[in-house]
Amino acid sequence: MNNYKILIVDDLIESLKIIVLHLQRSNPEYTLYQSNSSIKAVEIAKKVIPDLIITDWDMPEINGIEFMKTVKSFESTKDIPFVVASGVMITSENLKIALDAGAVDFLRKPIDPIELQARINSALLISKYHRESIAQKNHELMEITLNLTRNNEFNIDIKNQLQQIIEKSTSIADVNIALDNVIELLEEKIRTSGWDQFSIAFHNVKPDFNKNLFEKFPDLTPAETKLCGLISLGMSIKDISSLLNQNPESIKVSRSRLRKKLNLNTEQNLESFLATF
Repeated sequence: MNNYKILIVDDLIESLKIIVLHLQRSNPEYTLYQSNSSIKAVEIAKKVIPDLIITDWDMPEINGIEFMKTVKSFESTKDIPFVVASGVMITSENLKIALDAGAVDFLRKPIDPIELQARINSALLISKYHRESIAQKNHELMEITLNLTRNNEFNIDIKNQLQQIIEKSTSIADVNIALDNVIELLEEKIRTSGWDQFSIAFHNVKPDFNKNLFEKFPDLTPAETKLCGLISLGMSIKDISSLLNQNPESIKVSRSRLRKKLNLNTEQNLESFLATF
C-alpha cells in the first residue's frame, strides 16, 4: 500500500488520540500528522501537503468548515480531500454544508473504527485518482509544449531557407533545386508531425500496448508496431494512409505481411486480435 500522509485536526486531545490510535493499528504504513490548533494546522498542511485531512467541525480558533476553506484557498493545497468529523453537527443540513464547502465525506462522532477506515479509503482513492489525473495532464501539457517548440523551430528553419533562396540563388535551376529540398523537408514534417500527435494520444489510452505486443512478438519492426497500434483502433486503410502520408496500396501490402508475421489465419480478424493487447 502507499505510504499516505494524513493530517488529523481536533481541538480535543482525546479525540485526536482516538483517531490516531485507530489508524496506527489498522494502517501502520500511514504517516500521520496531528494538531489541536486549526490555525497551526493550516501551516502544517501547506508544509507537508497531506493526501487527506480529517478535521473536527466545532473548534474554537476557526471551525472545521472555515479551516477547510482556508486550506483550499491556497494553490498548493486546494485539491487535498477533507473528511469532516462532528458529534454535534450531524443533521442532513450540516452534511450539505460540509459537502458544499469542499468536503468529500462526513464522519459522525463517537468514531466507529470500521466507518473511519471506510471513509478514509474512499477519500484516499479520490486523492489518488486526482493526483494521477494531474500528473497525466502535466505530461500531456509538456508533450504539447515540446511539439509546439519543435514546430516553431521547423517553421523558422524553413523561413530562413526560403530567405536564402531569394538572396543567394542566381538562376532558375538553383531555385528549383533549393525548393525541391524545402519540399522534401515539408513532406517529412507532414509524415512525422501527425504521427507524433497521435502517438501521445494513443499512449494515454493504451499505455501498455507496445510492451504487451513486444512480449509476444519481439521481432516486430517499429513500422509494424506503429501499424499494429493504428489497426487496433479500427482505423481504415484510407485513414492510416492519410495519417502516415503513405499510398493506400502500400498500407494494404503491409497489413498482409503483418498478418503473416503475427501467424494469423484467414478466419482471424486482425483488428480484434490487436485490440486484446
